[in-house]
Amino acid sequence: MKPLRIVALLAVATGIALAVVYRHQIDPVAIRNAIAANPLAPAIFIGLQVAASLLFVPRTVLGVAAGLLFGFLWGTVWALCGALAGATAGFALVRWFGAMGMLDESPRIGQLVEKAEHGGWRAVAILRLTPVPHSVTNTLLAMTNVSWRDYLVGSLAGMLPMTIAQVDIGASGNAILNGRQWLLACLALALGLAASFLLKRVSRSRLDKID
Repeated sequence: MKPLRIVALLAVATGIALAVVYRHQIDPVAIRNAIAANPLAPAIFIGLQVAASLLFVPRTVLGVAAGLLFGFLWGTVWALCGALAGATAGFALVRWFGAMGMLDESPRIGQLVEKAEHGGWRAVAILRLTPVPHSVTNTLLAMTNVSWRDYLVGSLAGMLPMTIAQVDIGASGNAILNGRQWLLACLALALGLAASFLLKRVSRSRLDKID
């Protein structure tokens, strides 16, 4: 492995270790308080999303923070932009390390991976809708031969429902803490889950037709 890649790997490993040590200090309110007054808050937030994806920080934290920072509409926009940027960074980093196609060569899961690759963006969307953490999904998909196009389109489709629900909860902000609008936030979360389930069923039925 080239020296630059070794340095990058050590930097990411150190960042992950620090994120684990200080995990209790990484919360939506702290993120809002840290960057809310900055005129470059959207750009900083997207940068934090990228860092979170590389350091295995749960995406939910950033989704709720987006709602607290920017409200529902712009929070959704910036949360999706940040999530997609983070997914892109994670995918690119793993492939830069030369791991593309590694899972295809696995004797146990190679055939399963090959089937998923034939499913294109729908297979990526299904994986995004499962409970597998965002950063783990980035890594696993980078270790297949899935194309960049299918990865990005599928990631956007798969991340959309829960991102909307997370941002709406954050946008409710103090109203939730004070006992108001909690029903609306819970309804948004339920709709996000329902949309995820529906997209998963539709995508799976399409994949079954490929066989």
